[in-house]
Amino acid sequence: MALEGLTVPVPTLFAADGALDPGKNARFVRDLSDAKVDHVFLLGSLGEFPSVTDDERPRLYEAVIDSITGKADAWVGCGAPSTRQAVRYAEEAESAGAAAIVAVPPYYLHPTLSAVEGYYRALHAVVKVPLLAYNIPSLVGYAMPPALLHHLFRAQVISGAKDTTGSRASIEAMIAGAPEGFVLLPGDDSLAAKAIDLGAQGAVMGVANVAPKLCGALVTAARSRDRARASELQALVDGIVEAVRAGPFPSTVKFLAGHLRGAEVGYRAPYGPLSAEEQKAVLERLEPIRERLQLYLGR
Repeated sequence: MALEGLTVPVPTLFAADGALDPGKNARFVRDLSDAKVDHVFLLGSLGEFPSVTDDERPRLYEAVIDSITGKADAWVGCGAPSTRQAVRYAEEAESAGAAAIVAVPPYYLHPTLSAVEGYYRALHAVVKVPLLAYNIPSLVGYAMPPALLHHLFRAQVISGAKDTTGSRASIEAMIAGAPEGFVLLPGDDSLAAKAIDLGAQGAVMGVANVAPKLCGALVTAARSRDRARASELQALVDGIVEAVRAGPFPSTVKFLAGHLRGAEVGYRAPYGPLSAEEQKAVLERLEPIRERLQLYLGR
């Protein structure tokens, strides 16, 4: 499938004792694929990838990839602090059926840009599926310049990038001067419509875990250049974003997925369930848009 449309960065779900729960993850993703999303993205930031152990990853792949229905496919986050570790993750993910690999650059310590290029080249060398760079400086600790990503695309190392900087200027810089065919997907829900209007091929939207049909409609409207409809839907998405910001990440996304569409969720410390006060704050922010959301929450 093409690297376009709506991608959902899914949470990783756990049992009451904090153990990985394959059944919950399978059911959660099956519901999203039934809602006609284009791609599900495992083990991204919202998926708490640093919390999932190496031995749990294959069980998660098996549970989720086998549960997908319809047109959807699975992308897997394989970034790591070391090239060796990221390469192993990518090999395992492709063997399990991943349709694309998404990788943050090495984090915590900051390598040189030359070393970052070598990291992506090493990942490309071991997989045949598309490889997307993941630019998220707020969590990685540094940004990858557009020139580097465009260079890696021209060298046929990556297919494009997911940009989660929270900045329209960053999206514009990624698109400006990009080689033909370079895929750019915004990872900030509030920038989805604008980024697509500027030339992005789709969007990676965390709130699609809460309202997948709404986000699907937004991406469709934006890609068809129905700006009025896209703006209307973006305002509704922004309302969910405001509710999510009232509580801790990523737990608030799980809470709202359970609250609004009845999804079965689960937590692993230190990212536990919301307190009563946190739930109250989130629901208060949700209230102004709750009635309008109902249209997008049914099966």
